[in-house]
Amino acid sequence: MAATKEPRPGHVQIAGIPWLARMIDKARLDAAGEIEPFDLEYPCPMDQQLLHQLGLKGDEFQQIAVDAKTDEEIIEALKKRNAILT
Repeated sequence: MAATKEPRPGHVQIAGIPWLARMIDKARLDAAGEIEPFDLEYPCPMDQQLLHQLGLKGDEFQQIAVDAKTDEEIIEALKKRNAILT
């Protein structure tokens, strides 16, 4: 079994949104039951702040992150929900 990759740093931006890349990675790790080795939680207070800005709940975002294969697919899904911050 391949080692799980650590979440991207919070300063990495996707679609100009800081923290989104990290939240995507954490949501996927949590869904796979692989978040504990990194001593992280999803959703943490920073995730919750971004989720609030996006108008989504943690489980809603997690499903988007798990269903999408790429960051671009996540951005498209957020746009369809009018949840993108641009």
